[in-house]
Amino acid sequence: MNLNEKEKEILAAIKINPYISQQQLADEIGLSRSSIANLISGLVKKDYLVGKAYILVEKKPVICIGAANIDRRYLLTNPLAMRITNDVKERFSVGGCARNVAENLGRLGIESTLLSIVGNDPHWQLIKEYSEHFMDVSQVDTIENESTGVFVEVLNPKGAIEFSLTDMDIYQYMTPEWLSKYLGLLKEAEYLVADLNLPKETLEFLVSFKTTYQIPLILISASVLKMKNLPANLKSVDLFIVKYNESEAFFKIPVNSKEEMEKVALKWLTFGLKSVAVTKNNEQIVLRTDKEKIYHYLNKGSVNKNYNWGLNEAGCAGIIYAYKKRKSTKERLVYGLMNAYQTSKTLHLIRPNLTANQLEKEVSLFSQIEKNKADKDKRIRDKALKEVQSLNEE
Repeated sequence: MNLNEKEKEILAAIKINPYISQQQLADEIGLSRSSIANLISGLVKKDYLVGKAYILVEKKPVICIGAANIDRRYLLTNPLAMRITNDVKERFSVGGCARNVAENLGRLGIESTLLSIVGNDPHWQLIKEYSEHFMDVSQVDTIENESTGVFVEVLNPKGAIEFSLTDMDIYQYMTPEWLSKYLGLLKEAEYLVADLNLPKETLEFLVSFKTTYQIPLILISASVLKMKNLPANLKSVDLFIVKYNESEAFFKIPVNSKEEMEKVALKWLTFGLKSVAVTKNNEQIVLRTDKEKIYHYLNKGSVNKNYNWGLNEAGCAGIIYAYKKRKSTKERLVYGLMNAYQTSKTLHLIRPNLTANQLEKEVSLFSQIEKNKADKDKRIRDKALKEVQSLNEE
């Protein structure tokens, strides 16, 4: 088989030093580490490498397990008319909850590996070619005569959902037996992220795995429909990120106000979670921990009332980034909500301008604004207190 120039460079470097690390190869050749991993996987498949002496333990990756699919969203030009042709504007993107988290992490400079199952079809080739710049996709399994997942959504002119369609039967193959093939990889993870596209028994397997090996586990919801996959026991799961409407459907109670979001967060903790984040688009978020700490943020600025996509994935990546920076629980929330908020201002699942430096600047500016507000409120309170004291002295 013919080799491209980058593959030839990798082989030459490995011949000189069979124990060279992927990061050293990345620095030497001028590619990302995830791109190097994908090229090496290709060389193994082409029988140029046997993959023994070369494989080394390096940085522990964040392993994202779940959906990798194609997203199609159609914005109606006029109100939906049934049984006739409707004019729309199409937005086509590479998606999938777990894949989206991995891309966010990759853009933030965090090593991530995607575990998923796809069809051996053009959709997967498109997803692979786009995603391999941000994550290691060499562990994704393909199945012949099955279709890669597809998600279709139709929105009215105001941006509200009219209806959604999915072709995601392929995710039924993501069984505990499938995941067991990757036990060695899972044990080397720094964090595990799993979405609810996984079958219930596979999520139960992951919760048990987390309990045994104490590797931080984050679960992220995928849709109201997929809430049926949630295990009954979430003991020791570090964080569950879930939308307000998914919580409404699950518990059959209204979840809109701050008080209602805090109440439903408490309900989630009864499942054994260490913490839960309940989100409502880019309007508000409540983070509640098993240590009885509650953090709430309400967006008092401009709120996008249109449908927002990719926000929970963006928030998840921001929180993991802050975890790795050893930030406090409150600071993690700020990083998560800031990445989600900035994503909501774009028409993309993952904002193109996302970098670690960009997020740090945004968090710094936000924190300064919040500090200025707090200082102003304190001055107002102090002034009012002095006026009251003066009246009492008279």
